[in-house]
Amino acid sequence: MAEDLVGKVINFFSGDSNDNLTDKEIVLKQRVKQLGENKYSKFFRAKTEECDPSLGQFFYSLYKLILPVRIFMKDMAKTARLRQIVLEAFMDQAIIDLVKHLNPAVIEQRSKNTPPEELTVQISKDIEELKSKFDSDRISGVNRCYNLIMTIFQLAHFDYPAVLKKFDPNFTEGPFSTDPKFSTAKVGLLVKELSEFLAVSQAITPENDWKTLLKLLRICAGEEMISDSQFAQMLTGLRDVINSKILELIVQYGIRNPVWTCRPKIPDERIADSWLEVRIVKAQECIDRISNAEKNKQINVLLKEVFYGGDLTHLENYTPAKSDFFRNKELAYYTYAEGLNYLSVFLDEYLQKDIRELFDILLIRGQWTNNSDSKELSEEFHQLLDLPEGISRLDESLTDEGSNGSRLKASLMRIERDPGQARYIESIVDGINDEALELINKATQHLSVVEKHLKNLTDDMQKKHPEMIINWKELGNVSKDPLFEVMAENHRRINCFVQLMRLCASIIPI
Repeated sequence: MAEDLVGKVINFFSGDSNDNLTDKEIVLKQRVKQLGENKYSKFFRAKTEECDPSLGQFFYSLYKLILPVRIFMKDMAKTARLRQIVLEAFMDQAIIDLVKHLNPAVIEQRSKNTPPEELTVQISKDIEELKSKFDSDRISGVNRCYNLIMTIFQLAHFDYPAVLKKFDPNFTEGPFSTDPKFSTAKVGLLVKELSEFLAVSQAITPENDWKTLLKLLRICAGEEMISDSQFAQMLTGLRDVINSKILELIVQYGIRNPVWTCRPKIPDERIADSWLEVRIVKAQECIDRISNAEKNKQINVLLKEVFYGGDLTHLENYTPAKSDFFRNKELAYYTYAEGLNYLSVFLDEYLQKDIRELFDILLIRGQWTNNSDSKELSEEFHQLLDLPEGISRLDESLTDEGSNGSRLKASLMRIERDPGQARYIESIVDGINDEALELINKATQHLSVVEKHLKNLTDDMQKKHPEMIINWKELGNVSKDPLFEVMAENHRRINCFVQLMRLCASIIPI
């Protein structure tokens, strides 16, 4: 008999039966039988297809108990504080001290008395220690506790008044002066609310640590919202109703779907993970700011060593000023604008003049003992001479008619009515920054080789018996200025510029 019944249910919902209505009625009759045999059969009147006032009384008793929590939930400041209380409940003093150390305001104070390099090491150490102490066990404990609270919040947030008004049209939300007068309610009017109630109540089980939860709620609210004994009694009664399947059977009958099942809403908040991530990100931002500030100090010193005044903004579009325009709008900006402009000035005004003049002497007139050295120096120099073309191409792509500039202009015009354009702008700017960084890294690589050769040549010139170039005296006669001083100055200047480019390439966007 049971096998026949299951087969008919499958046939009905798969469309294989030729008599769907009969199959459906057979299964629904079985549900009616189960409703009548249920320990809470009083909740449903099969003959009139109505829910009994006792079901309304069941929801009313829950509503009265959970109402203080429902009212508490409306106070956003207290619910936000509750998150913090849950987190702090799983912290020891060592973790609390680490959190204080990593507070940006505290780091700012520490920076006044601690050298930047030492401070960044200290912050990094504190970050690692926090991650170690606020470990997976604590994270799981926090999330589990908070999700238990969210489970109760779901239960408290359920629309009890909507259900109770079906039993008493004059029902008003609490607090209550008199008890409502419930009458029967058509099952069809209640199935939506009953299915929603089942979804939010499935995770309510007596074995969870509700005492800790109620304690945290009391701390946050400053008063007892529901006593431990009342809550335990409510849990027992609620779980007994849920386990009886009476509400599920009522829904199945009400929607004429005998195989309907509830889809539980199980909270899965990860407040501990996000809390830890925020603390680490903020601390890392402090490290980045300190690091960038220190790099900028070094950059300013190197700029004076490499350039002797003048305007160092050489490009028209990929510039610090245009970068600030995007940055002020909290959009992706030109991270390497300053570095690429320095490179453009260096290549156009220094490489093409001073270094080229020197290399004409060394490479054309010099008698090298090893042609591979002169060939490598020549190739690196010519690679540098090719870079301005790539820089100009990048800059021109950002004009209003350029491939990147036209797209940026169009997105900026639409961004106010379509905030999603910010992601598109970010993708374009990220691509441009990648090109700029590649140009800077190429220049740094080529200049490092050139700098190495100049250092070797300067040392070679001072030897009694030179090993790299054997006609230094002749070359010295060709140079307008003392050749050794020219080479030493060029070596110093290129060395400083290589350091400058490395610092510009390592600036961290904040």
